Amino acid sequence: MGKERVINMFKIKIPLVVAIAIILVSAGCIGGGKPTPVQPATGTPGTSTPATTPAVSPTTAGTPSATRPQVKGTYISGTSAGDAETLNYILAADSASFGYAGQTVDSLATYDNQFNVQLRHLAKPIQISDDGLVYTVTIRDDLKWSGNRKVTAEDYVYTLKNLMFSDWLNFTYKSDWEEDVDGKTVFVEPAVVNDTTFTITRKTVSPEFADNALYGLTPYPKHIAQKYEGNIKAFTEAEEFNKLTYTGNMGSNKFVEWVRNDKFVVDRNPEFYLGQKDGSPYFEKTIIKLFGSPAARMAALEAGDITSTGIDPPQVAKFKKSPNIVVHTNPTTGYLMVAFNLRANGWEGLKNKTVRQALGLSMSKDTLIQSILLGFGEPAFSFIPRPSPWYTEQGITKYGIEPLYDKAKAKEILVQAGYGTKNSNGSIEVKGKDGKQLKLVIATNSGNKERESLAFLVKQELSDIGIEVDLKLVPWPTLLGKYLRNKVPGSSQELQFNNGPKAVSEEPWDLMVMGFSTNPVAPSGQEVFFKTDGGLNFLGYSNPRVDALFKRAKSAEAVKPESRKALYAELSQIISEEMPVDFMAFQSGNSGLQKTVKGIEPGINMGWNGHLWFFE
Repeated sequence: MGKERVINMFKIKIPLVVAIAIILVSAGCIGGGKPTPVQPATGTPGTSTPATTPAVSPTTAGTPSATRPQVKGTYISGTSAGDAETLNYILAADSASFGYAGQTVDSLATYDNQFNVQLRHLAKPIQISDDGLVYTVTIRDDLKWSGNRKVTAEDYVYTLKNLMFSDWLNFTYKSDWEEDVDGKTVFVEPAVVNDTTFTITRKTVSPEFADNALYGLTPYPKHIAQKYEGNIKAFTEAEEFNKLTYTGNMGSNKFVEWVRNDKFVVDRNPEFYLGQKDGSPYFEKTIIKLFGSPAARMAALEAGDITSTGIDPPQVAKFKKSPNIVVHTNPTTGYLMVAFNLRANGWEGLKNKTVRQALGLSMSKDTLIQSILLGFGEPAFSFIPRPSPWYTEQGITKYGIEPLYDKAKAKEILVQAGYGTKNSNGSIEVKGKDGKQLKLVIATNSGNKERESLAFLVKQELSDIGIEVDLKLVPWPTLLGKYLRNKVPGSSQELQFNNGPKAVSEEPWDLMVMGFSTNPVAPSGQEVFFKTDGGLNFLGYSNPRVDALFKRAKSAEAVKPESRKALYAELSQIISEEMPVDFMAFQSGNSGLQKTVKGIEPGINMGWNGHLWFFE
């Protein structure tokens, strides 16, 4: 419904339907936008331990007509995290884009708060052959595109083969659909069986394939998309995809308008495929309203002008006392981090892991959690959150907390690396190799209170060890386009988040504060960020061991839980020690809603049942 995806900057690989429904939480938490997604697990951090293999539940049962909620009202979600980039979601990487598009179209399945798989477009659970190589997918027979045209298995197969796997369309998450066969990277093989059934055939076993790829699959209509096939400009600008005119009964709402940097508006879809039994959705209209600041949207919530928004930590106590507001606080799988630019337009010192470690020694995670997050979070040292069955602290290097929060030691390491001098009296001066003041650029998106505050904290922490920091607070579109996307200078490449090791961003930067999140059931999706050729590896990080471990985590070797846990432990050990990013904290999400909203099931995937929310 109009809820904001929990955290982050990128959609990380959870089914589109979840990305929709959680839009409210990140409005005040970490803001920004894709990849992962997910929000509050019930209880305290670390108490939720999902099954290794999530149970599969049927599509939500119909509500008896006598007890159905009344259809009424406008649900308004407030955000200051930044606008979407596009409604043509196959081109998207930010969570706002996925969230907007997801208002009108669901994916094959989603997760509930216990990480059980909930069927959406699926008519029944995916069937996997005994050898683990063939996935048989059966979709509902009541799915329709606009114009009453039936959705068929051909649409899904076409989307995969002709769009997602194509060379002409830059799909960021291709790696989820690839496998290594005799040293060669190849795509899986989709094939139509009949109108409602298709298969995906692999040549290798991958225990997380369904969680990382299949469940999140959302089709494009073949009869429309093929008109633009091979023409990236025409496909990007296609009105049908940018105004979501094709979505039929595929999602709970129908597109009305998108006013950039102001609002996104949808109306209730009376033809919604799930609503034929239970009468959902129950909101007549849903609006995502953009505000210029966190203070403005929280004032709007207090005044009753909006229905929900994220609550910044300093405001939680106040809103908990409000007679009209309910505050839900839950742990998330999203982390705040400081990323290091290892590309050619970043400070050369960052290519030295000991220098990165020195910076990690200088930045206090406890200060972030206590002074900025006000206790709503816990230190992060890896991309795997506590609710994940694969979480471990075995062999993890815990920079940023005692005893590895040590500014004196940090200065010594920097001098040893050639960045400064040690005077005869024992004092240390940190300098560039040219003997001049060392100056770094740190960037983040403006309008996100926690990110801005963390950036100021980093600026102060590094100043304490003699490093001057130039802080850049820029609008979200600018951060995406000029700081994160890159290309090889002088080439004809289109800007992407990873255009190879020689690519650089338009604007130089050294450190960046951002949010990211992990699918706790299938953390291998993080390869998009940390693998050498990962679609979101704007860092320029490369480690063959890390590449190999991610590959093994998606192989037959990882079918046994103990083997997979060992692989993730090794990945966490390497990344925490090499520190291409400094994981700072896993946040708790605070979302405030008017008390008139009912049907909510708080939890890590809060909003998975958003189509059943209603006004009393």
